[in-house]
Amino acid sequence: MNILVNMPWDLHDTFVTDEVKHKLERLGNVEYNKSGAFYNGAELREKLRNVDVLITGWGNPKMDKSVFEGTNVKVIAHTGGTVGNLIDMNVYDTDVKVISGNNYYAESVAEGVLAYMLFMLRRMDFYSSELAGGTWHDAGSTLTEGLLDQTVGIVSLGAISKLVIQMAKPFRIKFKVFSTTRDEAIAKELGIEYASLEEVFSTCKIISVHTARHPDTFHMIDAPLLKLIQDGAIFINTARGDIVNEAALAEELKSGRFRALLDVYEVEPLPTDSPLIGLENVRLFPHIAGPTFDRRSKITEFLVDDVERFFLSGESLENEIVKSVAERMTS
Repeated sequence: MNILVNMPWDLHDTFVTDEVKHKLERLGNVEYNKSGAFYNGAELREKLRNVDVLITGWGNPKMDKSVFEGTNVKVIAHTGGTVGNLIDMNVYDTDVKVISGNNYYAESVAEGVLAYMLFMLRRMDFYSSELAGGTWHDAGSTLTEGLLDQTVGIVSLGAISKLVIQMAKPFRIKFKVFSTTRDEAIAKELGIEYASLEEVFSTCKIISVHTARHPDTFHMIDAPLLKLIQDGAIFINTARGDIVNEAALAEELKSGRFRALLDVYEVEPLPTDSPLIGLENVRLFPHIAGPTFDRRSKITEFLVDDVERFFLSGESLENEIVKSVAERMTS
């Protein structure tokens, strides 16, 4: 088996550790991209001529089927999550199969969402900074809240939000979920109830956005919905920034009625003149909900194990991204 790791050398240290290299090199001949940039276009096609497995990572230029014509590639193993910005859908017209770390990224983001909920409810940053500044708040005077028995609204039911719901079971949360497709069997399995966007925004203590970026979802959360958020609620977005009308959100937050934690933005990095910066009821994070740093090499290992089972045992690929799924992935 011939394997090409098409990742600039600066990504190798975290995604392709020595342990991962040992796994790869037990499978066959491995070529590592030791340059400072991804192989692309004609150069990549030439590199792939006798390659069976292509391993890619964040920032890999988008590839169409012409890259794979005349090559021996059978599997693209993407160490990122979404493949929406990795491959053109015409790649699915070839025999090349695509796998990615999407399932593992989803787990890590879901974990991050729960951490964000607890962080906001318990006002961890406030009380920590107060004590660092010399102010002690005794337990009787703190205004913290917990996640136990809360009502949480979920905007869109996908891989990440399903994991959030499953991970949160010990907290006995009542989940209200907005989804464009409703499956009562899934609702029963997850223990959720479906609701309209209006109900989610007007009745839930926490509102968590999990919608994929698509032309139809641009600014789907706009001023009228934001005005429905109840006083004292918490709005969290770990999906994509342009799902929310950021200007409308900033304007509504100025009222101080509710709080928000944002991990994604319409423009990233967040511009220094953003109206969100400086609002006391907003906590801003630089798109770090997941995956956590420690998961990088683990994700690559899982994908290498998948490749090994596929080639050596003829098993199906556990992490395969089929075309119908790839088409819905956020770029």
